[in-house]
Amino acid sequence: MTKRFTLAAVLFLLPALSAVAAPSLSAQEPVRVSSDVVCGECVITIDTVLTLGGLDGEGVEAIHETLTIVVDARERILIANAVQPRIYVFDMEGRFLRTVGRRGEGPGEYHWISHINAGPRYIHVFEFHRGRTLLDHDFEFVRRDLFPGQVNQAFATDSEVVAFATSIPTPAAAGLTLHLLAPSGEMESFGDGDSVYRTQESAGAIVIGDGVSLWNIEWLSTRVTRWDLLPKPAPARIWDRTVDEWDRHDLSPNDPADPIPGNTGAMLDESGLWIVWREPDRGWAGRRSEESRRSTDRLQDVYDSWVELLDPATGETLARYFDKGGFLYHFVPGSRYLVAYHETDAGVPYIHLLEPRLSRGKAGPR
Repeated sequence: MTKRFTLAAVLFLLPALSAVAAPSLSAQEPVRVSSDVVCGECVITIDTVLTLGGLDGEGVEAIHETLTIVVDARERILIANAVQPRIYVFDMEGRFLRTVGRRGEGPGEYHWISHINAGPRYIHVFEFHRGRTLLDHDFEFVRRDLFPGQVNQAFATDSEVVAFATSIPTPAAAGLTLHLLAPSGEMESFGDGDSVYRTQESAGAIVIGDGVSLWNIEWLSTRVTRWDLLPKPAPARIWDRTVDEWDRHDLSPNDPADPIPGNTGAMLDESGLWIVWREPDRGWAGRRSEESRRSTDRLQDVYDSWVELLDPATGETLARYFDKGGFLYHFVPGSRYLVAYHETDAGVPYIHLLEPRLSRGKAGPR
């Protein structure tokens, strides 16, 4: 399991530390960093841990290109998607256990689940523009906290404080970048008028740092921001990475259905900062230059995807791994697994839990 750090002390100290000076966002100048691989001996290896999906079997309807997945404190795999208003529960052998929730307005009922995360005591279920539902690990309803905004990725700490970055149009949070949501429902937001959070719809992948830092990787840019939490949460370092695969694409396509580049998740471990990226498949762009993406297009045909390992101290790229034949989705919260989504020629969906490893030796093809 991925090591977690507590933010409880930070949250409780915020009122007392509010008068302490902290660097403003405007004072932080982004540093331009090349994405060229600097470690010739660093090689990423990807091992398949588990495959789920197919036409038959209980729970296979959970496998969908809009899925969100987490591994909880009891080593269960929880999957939801934007189509079904429920959570599907599997064990680590891939056996279906049960579903949780249904469509509705009541406790433990959902409309459109955007993200699931899990801490040591609770499961955090986020919905599109409807806030968060808190469940215990027996899937009993604890509370619902209503707020607007779309939380696509978040980080749950040992104290059950959840950190995320998205646009929340409330008087206390509008225009601010980083949000800390406590299990009590109390939320603190941080940023200022000259925020590095540049786009209304950007949502970053938040991962924990060394116990006093969080990392925000913006969805629709190559910007990586490290936030230091004390004495008051504020950006400490901002990298704008030069990524050729990114720079050759238009971030404002004529049709909203057209694929655009983005990052889809991140993880921090002893090897460094792992980030998953995607770009429009160059073959797809050539074949369909005058057409928008259709609902029947497979993700692995529409996008190319790869995982990069960054040095957290410098922002430099240590190693890169390009996926072949599938679509790297995101890192699975509560684990060190990466999930890949794949559809067969007949359109049958599968997901693969993958475990990335870094080794040092003769570099292979990237």
